Amino acid sequence: MVQYIERYKKDIAIDMRKRGFSYSEIQKSTSVPKSTLAYWLKGLKLTDEQNGKLKAKRLEAMQAGAQKKILRTAELIEEMKNSSAKDIGKISKRELWFMGIVLYWRERFLNGNENDLKKGVRFTSSDPYLVKLFLKWLREVGGITDEEIGFDIFITEDKKDFLDKTIDHWSSVTGFPKSNFSHIYFQKSSTRNKKEEIKSKGETGRKNLTGRRNSKRTFFGLLRIRVKASSMLARQIAGWVRGIRQYYWTEPEEDL
Repeated sequence: MVQYIERYKKDIAIDMRKRGFSYSEIQKSTSVPKSTLAYWLKGLKLTDEQNGKLKAKRLEAMQAGAQKKILRTAELIEEMKNSSAKDIGKISKRELWFMGIVLYWRERFLNGNENDLKKGVRFTSSDPYLVKLFLKWLREVGGITDEEIGFDIFITEDKKDFLDKTIDHWSSVTGFPKSNFSHIYFQKSSTRNKKEEIKSKGETGRKNLTGRRNSKRTFFGLLRIRVKASSMLARQIAGWVRGIRQYYWTEPEEDL
């Protein structure tokens, strides 16, 4: 009886092996130790087709394992983000004040207009959340009313057909009526943007996750927030920036 069962399992193992199953899969189905399977299947010769199926299943298992690892890593990252988000808690008005100062300081530096205070307060970004944050800062810290705020949209010429969607987007982000977005500036598509788009594509020609995310953010171009007649506020911000610099670095620097 025992020999019959063993022979039965051996036949199953041989049949499964010919159909491209791995040792682990056969062991799971037959409950036979791998050492026994290796002995049973040692002299088994497989056809090219059978070897091809076996390789395909190995590749499939490797891909499944890699995908599982990627998903687990993504879950861990998301858990960490959610946990870190709770560290922020309630943001005080003073903290909002500092956030806006540093945000504006960085924006002026990147655009090379740190010495141009006569034009007043101007903030440009493609990130809807930074736009929302700066508008909140203007209202709650700068004491600026909505009537004092103007907008400029900068988009590339190849996005002209999507102008209505672009205006709808920024109107939704800011909460201002679409009539407030009449200043539109079209820019030529740069070679750099095209190269970045190509770089963001994978081997299959499809854009990867980062590429899709960046494309979505830049699709609606840049929004510039302008505060009308705000040279005094601009000078005040420059003074706050100077205070931060002097707090950490006592050496003299050029004025903003």
